[in-house]
Amino acid sequence: MSVVSGNGREGPGFFFDRARLRELARERRPSYHAARPYPHVAIDGFLGEELATSLAERFPGPEHPGWLRRDYREQSGRMGQLQRKGFEGVDPSLRHVLAELSGMAFLDFLSVLTGVEGLIPDPHFRGAGLSLTLPGGHLALHADFNRDRARHLSRAVTVLYYLGRGWDEAWGGALELWDAERTRREASYAPVLDRLVVMAHGDAFWHGHPAPLACPAGRYRASIAAYYYVAAPHPDEPDAHGAIWA
Repeated sequence: MSVVSGNGREGPGFFFDRARLRELARERRPSYHAARPYPHVAIDGFLGEELATSLAERFPGPEHPGWLRRDYREQSGRMGQLQRKGFEGVDPSLRHVLAELSGMAFLDFLSVLTGVEGLIPDPHFRGAGLSLTLPGGHLALHADFNRDRARHLSRAVTVLYYLGRGWDEAWGGALELWDAERTRREASYAPVLDRLVVMAHGDAFWHGHPAPLACPAGRYRASIAAYYYVAAPHPDEPDAHGAIWA
């Protein structure tokens, strides 16, 4: 079920439909909470094939000058950090998706799906945003960072959206979710076109795509990530109140 309305082909002429998203969230909420090894859900056909194909065609390739490449033991052949320059040079339709991921309709969707209220997006996409993995690249199993230190917020939910047009699952690159002891892979999701994954955050919520990517030259693992936070009440914070009128 597509969750967008408006013109999905020409530029950012679409928007997330709040009512459809809430319906989808209510439908998938039981499976999200029942999932192993920790709460998560994978939703296929999220934006619809036409729009997703258009976004995949406009996704920046490795020649984009804004990418920073990571090559470490934990991760290799991975391009990211376009947010450093405000996503300069990124197609407007992709930038619009980023804005919609921070908007009211999507936040309501996440709250209904996960049961977490008061979710706060990160419009600066620190550590998130667009990502491209080159052939041979990998991302070792890891548990994500837990705090937005600049805003003193706690991480609660991770969203991943995949744009692997014509992706052959034999190429690998699947998101793997492992148990807390890292002894067993309990779920796996290929990075195929128009697949959305929502998962809870936790310090033992291990995930990654540890095997080197086996896609042919000229093909890449393309994804968009967004992170969501909650604000814990400060023990020294005075009681909240509304406006004080003269």
